[in-house]
Amino acid sequence: MTNFASRRGYTAGVSALGKARIIVASGVIVACIGSTTPAYAEPVNPSDSEIADANGAVGQAEGKVSGLAASLSTSDSQIASLEMEMGGLREAVNKALVDYHDAQSSAQQARDGVSAARSRLDDTQSEIVNAQKVLDEISRSAYRQGAAPSGVAGVAGKTASEDALDRQTYLRTNAEKQREAVDKLDRLRTEQANEESRLREARNLAEQREKAAESAKATAQQAIDDSSAKLEDNLRKRAELVAHRDEAQRELDAARGNVSHLNNQRNEYKEYKEAEAARKKAEEEAAAAEKARQEAEALAVRAAEEAAAARREAEQRAAAQERAQQTRRDANTASATAAEALIQAAMPDHASLNNSQTGNGLNTVQSPQAVDAVNGDSVLRDLDVVQPETLDTLTKKATAAAGNASRSAKIETVISRAQTYIGTQYAWGGGNASGPTLGIRDGGVADSYGDYNKVGFDCSGLTLYAFAGVGIALPHYSGYQYQKGTKISPSEMERGDLIFYGPNAENHVAIYLGDGTMLEAPQSGSTVRISPVRWSGMSPYAVRLI
Repeated sequence: MTNFASRRGYTAGVSALGKARIIVASGVIVACIGSTTPAYAEPVNPSDSEIADANGAVGQAEGKVSGLAASLSTSDSQIASLEMEMGGLREAVNKALVDYHDAQSSAQQARDGVSAARSRLDDTQSEIVNAQKVLDEISRSAYRQGAAPSGVAGVAGKTASEDALDRQTYLRTNAEKQREAVDKLDRLRTEQANEESRLREARNLAEQREKAAESAKATAQQAIDDSSAKLEDNLRKRAELVAHRDEAQRELDAARGNVSHLNNQRNEYKEYKEAEAARKKAEEEAAAAEKARQEAEALAVRAAEEAAAARREAEQRAAAQERAQQTRRDANTASATAAEALIQAAMPDHASLNNSQTGNGLNTVQSPQAVDAVNGDSVLRDLDVVQPETLDTLTKKATAAAGNASRSAKIETVISRAQTYIGTQYAWGGGNASGPTLGIRDGGVADSYGDYNKVGFDCSGLTLYAFAGVGIALPHYSGYQYQKGTKISPSEMERGDLIFYGPNAENHVAIYLGDGTMLEAPQSGSTVRISPVRWSGMSPYAVRLI
């Protein structure tokens, strides 16, 4: 590597030296040609009034273009506002999908709890029936013993009487114990009946939440449908303004071309006059130019040699740094892959309403808000049911798998993962911890762009994937991502922080890169890209996850 860099430095030095010599020699040649060029016909000199009229035409055309540009700017602002609104509506559907999956899991747990309680109640009832049978048999035995003739006992004497008394005492004692067992089972049946009642109430509440979440998704989808026509009308008007602006721009270009032509003629005339004077002066300066050429050539040779040496040294340092960086990148890539796989294995399929993981609730990762909603319910708190693994718990496991990289290294891993997919097409609903996924239908603008047939990311899907590489598990909804990490003022943002849009971060999310730029998946029809930070419509806070 070092020898190759040295050869490159040597070649570059020789090339620079050759160029320096050519440049100096060319200057002398030009000077010589200028000293021998013969006089030619005097060029046209346009009048001042012709130039003034041409400049006036340019001013009129510029005014027309400016007016259309202002109208186009207003139209772009309206379209941007509508697209921001559409982003919020799409994220509302994302939120509804997340809430629906969580509600499905809670409802299934409640139904399983009711089924288990009913089974326990039935078992207890069977035990009570059996115990009652035993008690009845003991009672009948006692009765038969008490009603038996006493003649035999008289013949047998005291021993037979004592034996009968012992049997009566034994039967009475067993009857009392059996009655206590029956009473205890009866109390257990009452408690289990109460438990079943509480579980049925919890199941009803969970199923109500499930229906409410599904209704919220339908409402959000309807809002997208209602806004689609309005957005399409604004896009049509904008296209008309663009056509008018382009026509005005062509007129302006023609007017400027005329002014340029006249000015060129005037400059040609002035240059002609100046050239005549310069021609004589050039002959006098030819000797001085030759001396300057020789001095410049010597300076160029020294500069080229010094530049070649500096370049060789810089390339050697760069090669050593690249080897060290590659070693670090290889380690970070392995850790990111492990964290990504752990998160992806536990996350539900965001695009599916019928999540196959909700049967037992043990493998479904819920957002912290969904888990808090279950734990806060006065009925479910008494059930001691098994709750699904939370995103925070999953993040702890995945962070351990990601290794002990520095904060700056983790930030660069997040940004590198996201930048890997620059140019990837936007797909609403797309993206998980492993990368881009097939988009989903929205019945409106996203469908018109064919998002459901595209493999890509939406805004929250891109950030979900980027942070999975450092072991941070995020829900597929910008509003919930806003509730993670530490909230900071947008004026204090650092590289790797999350930028949100909308009053509650429900419209959009992007990754801040520094220097006034951010990485985002904007909207349908676009691609993952680096954009200037948009301060308009930004949420009150940015979020720092690392």
